[in-house]
Amino acid sequence: MFFRLKLLTLNIFTAILLLFFLCLGSQNLGRKYSLDFLINKTVALPIGFLIGTSFTLGLMSGGLTSVLMIKNNDQN
Repeated sequence: MFFRLKLLTLNIFTAILLLFFLCLGSQNLGRKYSLDFLINKTVALPIGFLIGTSFTLGLMSGGLTSVLMIKNNDQN
């Protein structure tokens, strides 16, 4: 259980740190795009921020899935 908690904490911390650096890096970008959904359009954001955010969310969901699939061997 402690190993799973360490992995989960490391995964979330890494994703938050990556998102923080992504926000710092995309402050002064000139070209901005918006996504068209079926109902609305998003706010105009730099394309690097959109791609980086999707990468970060994929990192978090993949890490969470792998942590939850680890078998618990404490039941002796």
